[in-house]
This record gives sequence, structure tokens and C-alpha cells, in this order.
Amino acid sequence: MTTETPGGSLRAELEGPAFQADPYAVLRELTRSAAAHRCEPEGAPPQLMVTGYEAARAVLTDPRVSKRSERAGLEPGWLMSGVRDEVGVDYLLTVDPPEHTRLRKVVARAFTPQRVEALRPRTREIADRLADEVLDQETPELVDGFAARVPISVICELLGVPLDDWDRFRWASEQVVAPVAGADREEAYVWMSGYLAELIAGKRAEPGADLLSALADDTDDDRLTDPELVGMAFLLLIAGYETTANLIGAVLLGLARRPDLLKALRADPGLIPTAVEEFLRLDGPVVTATERFATEDMHVGDVPVRRGDMLLVSLAAANRDPARFEEPDSFRLGRPAGGHLAFGHGVHHCLGAPLARMEAEVAVTAFVRRVESLELAVAEADLEWAPGLLMHGVRRLPVSVVAAGEPA
Repeated sequence: MTTETPGGSLRAELEGPAFQADPYAVLRELTRSAAAHRCEPEGAPPQLMVTGYEAARAVLTDPRVSKRSERAGLEPGWLMSGVRDEVGVDYLLTVDPPEHTRLRKVVARAFTPQRVEALRPRTREIADRLADEVLDQETPELVDGFAARVPISVICELLGVPLDDWDRFRWASEQVVAPVAGADREEAYVWMSGYLAELIAGKRAEPGADLLSALADDTDDDRLTDPELVGMAFLLLIAGYETTANLIGAVLLGLARRPDLLKALRADPGLIPTAVEEFLRLDGPVVTATERFATEDMHVGDVPVRRGDMLLVSLAAANRDPARFEEPDSFRLGRPAGGHLAFGHGVHHCLGAPLARMEAEVAVTAFVRRVESLELAVAEADLEWAPGLLMHGVRRLPVSVVAAGEPA
């Protein structure tokens, strides 16, 4: 496969149903052939898919690369889907330093390892309850019933958002990360932004012991403005749910595919953090980092990049680059942890990474304590996958299980 791909053929391949089910077959060939691959969809900025590990790390930290399309000489608001976003709000993923530095600093104190550890007991209560409920079903469905509900419950409690609108939040989140913008995405933006603005106003009037109340009541000079606070809540809700749900789903699917792994984790639950880390590398929740733009002419590897090009960094491809990882397509429980790019790299490294790891570890622990064996209740070909180039995750995971009796 060449670095110059005519028209939108590469883009079409990257957004087809076969890619959603198994993106790695396509990405593997791209990684082997070049550091970046050009495609030029009609009516959108030229795009380059960055696939090599070292190239990905370089782009994610290059000061010549911006999150703001206007800094690259384009109109503002271009999305990785190749369309303009007319209704989006600014938040951490759409700004550069120093603005990004200020926004991140304000909220980072809520995601320190110490703060996250303090959430572990409550997360365990949530995961235990949901595991009991889903395993009581005749044919447990592990995404809606468990993998999605654990993180949405935790992030809603953390932010102080009522769980009553969980289904509406999930619908809005799926529209925001969908591959093609349209009326549903606009409706999702408008509904969630309005909901959060009203919720934040209520927090100011009657604050609670939650993160949104603390941010709304902040009196520091660098405190968030109302639009920034809405944008931050917007991001934390979506990122705090969508990516972690996909991660937990990937681990549970992996356990159904690998009976020996389930047996090993049941025998030694201390291996679960290592297993989660390997799934982050092997089958992470984000295929492609959100869009960036070249602000001047440069090179990615040997591939020339022009000012105004949109750069799409494939975290999934980088995490299976054979130049960085031995036997990269294999799950290895003993592989040294660290080094993968599942949470990104540089200043935009995922703020919620400690929370996502903790939630996944707790959720998987709750599940494996209760399950002796696990099999898919549908054929692999019938699994449903998240659409688009941003997220990778199974949407439904019906299984048959043999319960382990009373959990240890």
C-alpha cells in the first residue's frame, strides 16, 4: 500500500464495516509500508494517517502541530470525519497551550492517583452490584448490562450528574463520536450543552460534594468560565464513559476468546492490572487520536506534510508496531507494562487514564470472581462494533456463562 492513496479510497477503507470489526488487518499493512499515508477526501483538508510508533510519538509532541485548524490556515472546526463541526464547544481536546495548560491544571487535581484510589471502594460496590445483576440474566449482555454501566455510574457520581438520563447520555455520546456529523450530532450537542448549563447553574445555587460543584464554586483567578465549564463537563462525561466502556468490553471479549486467561486471572487476581495494560495495547478503545493540523511544512518520517494537512495519529497502529513491540499481534500476559500509546502522549495524554485503569481493574475483578467459564452466545461475525475511525469497541456482547458460585 503506497503513501499516496488517490482520492478517498484509503479513507473509505478505514471507515468500512470490515475495518470496524478488525482494524488491525488494514493498519498492519500501513505500518509496515510507511510512517504516514496520505488521502485527500473531496471537500475536506488533505489528511495523513500516521501509523508508526516513533512517528506517532513525534507528531503528538511536535509544536508545529496544532489542535486548532485556523492556526494551519484553515477555517475553524474541521473534524476527523472530514466535515465541519458547526455546533461544537471548545474543551481540552480542541485547544493548544497555554490555554490547554490552564484548563487542564484546573481539573487535574480531581484525577490524581490519590483521588482515584479514594474512588476505588465505591467503584467496587457499583461493579459488584452490576455484575450480580447482569449474571442473573438468562443470556447476559455484557456491554449494556455491565461494561457501559460501570463507568457511566462512576463518572456521573464523580461529577454530580443524575443517572436518570443515562440512556439519553449514551445516545448523545454515540452521536458526538459518530463518523459522520449531521442532525443527530447537532441535536446531541444542543441537548447535552443545555442540560449541563442548567445543571451547573443548579450546582452554583445548591452545591454538593461533587466535582462540578467544586469547579462551579471555584474562585481562583484561573477558574473556568461558564462555557469552559460546560465544555469540560461535556468532555469528562463522554470520555469518562465511552473509552472505559470500550476497554472493559475489550477485556471481557478477550476472556471469552481466551479461556486459559480467564482461568489464570481467577487463580491469581493480582494479574488483572497487567492483563488490562496488555489489552490497552493490543485492543485499546481509541483507534485514532482526534484531529491535529500542521501549521507549517514538515515531514513525518519520509512523508512530506504541507501546512494545512490534517494529521490523524493511529494509536491502534502504533501499539502494534513490530519495530516497538515483539510479537505485537499476540496477547502476552507477561509483557512489560508501559510504553503503549492507548492514552495518547504529550500534553494531550488522557487526563482520566488513572481512573480508566482503576475502573477496568475493579470491573474485571468483580466479573472473574463470579464466572467459572465464559463463551460468546453469538458468532464472531455477528458481533456489533462502534462505527467510525475514532473508537473501537464492541456494542453488544451476549454470552453464556457458568457461574463460580459464591464470589470469593
